[in-house]
Amino acid sequence: MKIRYILTILTVGLLATACSEDRLNQSNENEVTVDQYFKNTDELKAATNGVYARMLGGNLWGRAAMYLFECRAEESRAGGGQLEVHNQRVLNGTYDYTESPIAEVWDGFYQMIHRANSVIENGPFVPNIAEADLDRCVAQAKFLRAYAYYHLVTLWGKVPVYTAVVNDPSDYRAVSDESEIQSLLETDLKEVIGLLPASYTGADRGRATKGAAELLLARTYMHFGKFAEAKTVLEDIYTSGTYALVDEYAENFREANEYNKESIFEIGFMGAGYTWNPTGDNTQSRSTIMYQDYNPTDWRNLIPSEKYLNEFETPQKGDPKEDPRLRKSVLFYGDHYGSTNQFVMGVDAVSGGDLPLFNGVVVAGWQKYIPYYNTTVAKIGYYQSDNNFRNMRYAEVLLKLAECEAQVSTTFDKARGYLNELRNRASVQMENYPTAKYPCNSKAEMYKAIAHEATIELGMEHVRVLDNARWRKNGIIPTILPEPVAYIAADASKALLPIPKNEVKANPKMNP
Repeated sequence: MKIRYILTILTVGLLATACSEDRLNQSNENEVTVDQYFKNTDELKAATNGVYARMLGGNLWGRAAMYLFECRAEESRAGGGQLEVHNQRVLNGTYDYTESPIAEVWDGFYQMIHRANSVIENGPFVPNIAEADLDRCVAQAKFLRAYAYYHLVTLWGKVPVYTAVVNDPSDYRAVSDESEIQSLLETDLKEVIGLLPASYTGADRGRATKGAAELLLARTYMHFGKFAEAKTVLEDIYTSGTYALVDEYAENFREANEYNKESIFEIGFMGAGYTWNPTGDNTQSRSTIMYQDYNPTDWRNLIPSEKYLNEFETPQKGDPKEDPRLRKSVLFYGDHYGSTNQFVMGVDAVSGGDLPLFNGVVVAGWQKYIPYYNTTVAKIGYYQSDNNFRNMRYAEVLLKLAECEAQVSTTFDKARGYLNELRNRASVQMENYPTAKYPCNSKAEMYKAIAHEATIELGMEHVRVLDNARWRKNGIIPTILPEPVAYIAADASKALLPIPKNEVKANPKMNP
């Protein structure tokens, strides 16, 4: 079962994003106001579910965030001229602060924050609520607020910080120093780690767990250069016994294998289709359209980039074998697919018109999360997916432990060992580090191996944009690793996104 994020229609103050004063003075007779709500435990739980629901909308993981994160990294390229113009501008760096994908994701995260603040602020005043229920709801809301702020500070840098519901334009805030955001993240996440359970069962699967909060805290520590602290937190996940690598790498991207032992935090989609609603507000569960966008035989808007493909070890490059994760991540012309491998991917089935080659074979597109493995038809049609997006998984813990060891240790045995766990996965079985290409005997050599392994393991999982931001902030890029995004290499000011125009106009205290 998957958690159902049912959102009660509720007015809980004002959105801290893109609201004009005229809009703020309007009322909606169909909405429930705060003084009418939060009257019992069920209503607080529904409001908590509403924070999760916001992640499902088209502004975030339903669509826009997927595009923004991929187009800001180096793993994807346009699959042809059909890529929407606004996403193309993000991909090639010609955007400015008016670009819609930037505004949509900004709004999505701040709406998450607004809803989380409402739960945190009103929870303690719910009549007759059990302490355990209050703690669980507030802890989830603080995790989700931290989740939003982590992505905001990573992508934008200095942003406004709101820890209370915005009820009036006078409550708007100017941008805060990143140190204030760092302090809020560390405080909230350390608090909720002790309140969230290690796991859930049944319909509650998909809620924030202790492990998800720990990994988010480790991400925060590492972004701000606190590698020793991150190492301690990651080691707690590693030794807990809660998570492990699944034998079959591809199981991480198939609907039948959701909430497996490798999964730490998933964005849960189920049923009702995709409505193109940016907010995720609905009394039904939601699907995502994103994998229609990536589908090789349909829109094919983004496909694997040459930079990503060339990172794989293959015999054509003199490596002992081809990394099996290549064929589990990418589809090529001539590949067999279907429930019994009864179909062959043909050039005539590949939409988009742009047919690049890799080792002499046409690249069809991404395979991760696309249901070619079980289809009974030769061409997948309009694909509204109920396949969860694995937003955090245990493989990332191993990669980040290796990075922490590269930073704090004088020897690199442990760092190599963590990477080799990934390469020793039963369905991968790649040569252990050190290798001829990755000797791993110094911090610089370790980082090159880590970046390589992260590319192969986490391609198109929207983590690379976060890694790049951390490596830039900590000087790994460009001193050890070259800047991978061409337009950022040419203009360092593009390393952080601009605050959207609507926010600058609506917030009189904004001074980006």
